[in-house]
Amino acid sequence: MNDNLKQAYVRLGLTETVTREELNKRFDLLLKRRRTLSTDEEIADYEADFQSYKLILDTWDEQEIQEAEDQRLAKYGRFSGTASKWERFMRLYRTHVILSIIAVLVLIFGGKALYDNYQHRQYLASLPPVDATIMFVGNFGAKDSSGDTAALEQAVIDAYPQWKRVEATIVYLPKTGEGADTLDMNHMQKAVVELAANRPDIVIMDDATIEWIGGQAGFQNLESITADGKLAADDARMRWGTNEDTGKRELYGVDIMDSPFISALPIDYNVKSIIIGVLGEDNKDKTIEFVKHIAEEQAAK
Repeated sequence: MNDNLKQAYVRLGLTETVTREELNKRFDLLLKRRRTLSTDEEIADYEADFQSYKLILDTWDEQEIQEAEDQRLAKYGRFSGTASKWERFMRLYRTHVILSIIAVLVLIFGGKALYDNYQHRQYLASLPPVDATIMFVGNFGAKDSSGDTAALEQAVIDAYPQWKRVEATIVYLPKTGEGADTLDMNHMQKAVVELAANRPDIVIMDDATIEWIGGQAGFQNLESITADGKLAADDARMRWGTNEDTGKRELYGVDIMDSPFISALPIDYNVKSIIIGVLGEDNKDKTIEFVKHIAEEQAAK
């Protein structure tokens, strides 16, 4: 017991064995006596008694709380002191701890993401340059259930070893409605976005897609593939159209439905024809030569 507490007992004329009930009664009497005080000396004496009662009652409350806390922590045995300190620490600094943990997690995962991105860029830098980008638009699907196109890209390279690296994407564009005779509007919108945002060098389409796009518009002229006579201009596989700007008849695509190239690709399709065309201007010499190779391979089959 500290000196202040001892002095409080002495001032009030109480023993340390006084009960809470008795102390509360005397405290209530003190509070009632406050109304009758008039002089400064009486008020000062009252305030001193009041603080003494308050000190004793507060001390008892703290002791009861501590006893209850000791009982609660008793289950930790000899580690009760450590548990108490930890709980006290968490009460005071819980927010700081949580924010610190979040900051560490952000650093860990953010750092990992940056490292993974760096590793990926290093990997891409080690690869040969992309020879061509190819987009399949129509009722096509990769045989890989995950939708990964790595096997498809490798199959293209296997079919045309002159190229070392291609990037292939599949834009699914199915038919819907009665008799499945119209293209799905939602997928059409996605296809438009894909073609505009990621304009490929080569586009491979089914019959419904080429009919929707409208033939020659936007395609490179492939007429040069017939120049050496290996492919006839009047071959039924050739798709000709009129250039709206020049009014000239141009070859915009070739039907490669029955080609060994298509047969070797790991894709599923349910179409009447598969048309290959060239959209990109930058690599058109390389990509037109690729189309010529595929078409000649089919003709020689």
